[in-house]
Amino acid sequence: MSADESRVLLRAAAAGLGVVCLPETFTRVDVEAGRLVRVLPAWTAGAVTTTILTPHRRGQLPAVRAVIDFLMEGAQEA
Repeated sequence: MSADESRVLLRAAAAGLGVVCLPETFTRVDVEAGRLVRVLPAWTAGAVTTTILTPHRRGQLPAVRAVIDFLMEGAQEA
């Protein structure tokens, strides 16, 4: 899925459709409520703190889990 609207991307991730990379300030409420979890806690996208988020493992699509595992492996190697 591709979208140029952050709210659409945030709702898609919360619905379990994939992983999203958005500013922490925009995602804080969903993370604090437990709707989303941070995937790569040590990773940032420059000066602005950006988070990669996905819903909890329960109900996650296998393809989404595969992408997360791939990202996690790459982050550990860096």
